[in-house]
Amino acid sequence: MSTHVFFEPHEWSFQKLGHRGKLFESGSAVTSSNHLIIEIDGRLPAWLCQLECDFVYYVLEGHGTFHIENRQENCKQGNLVTIPRGTKFTYEGDALKMLLTSTPPWGPAQERVFDDAD
Repeated sequence: MSTHVFFEPHEWSFQKLGHRGKLFESGSAVTSSNHLIIEIDGRLPAWLCQLECDFVYYVLEGHGTFHIENRQENCKQGNLVTIPRGTKFTYEGDALKMLLTSTPPWGPAQERVFDDAD
């Protein structure tokens, strides 16, 4: 197996809150971040806040809208969306497929999930 080229996983690593993701298993090749393919067709039913990670989404296919704090930002193929740690956000999309880079690597203990009403 290559230590620098990684193939998109066949299986989904997670499916929750209306979106799903495939985690690239880069092992010890890159330890400062992780990378996922994220897909959504609809809207996340909650808001997220990453307490330790900066998120960078690169839109591969489709189009959508990120709701970041009190702003609304539209995105489409070829756009880069940045979410600094500590920022409350949610998103929606039509056949939206993105590459997500999380720095440092994401862990479930450092994520807060808020209902739409929060």
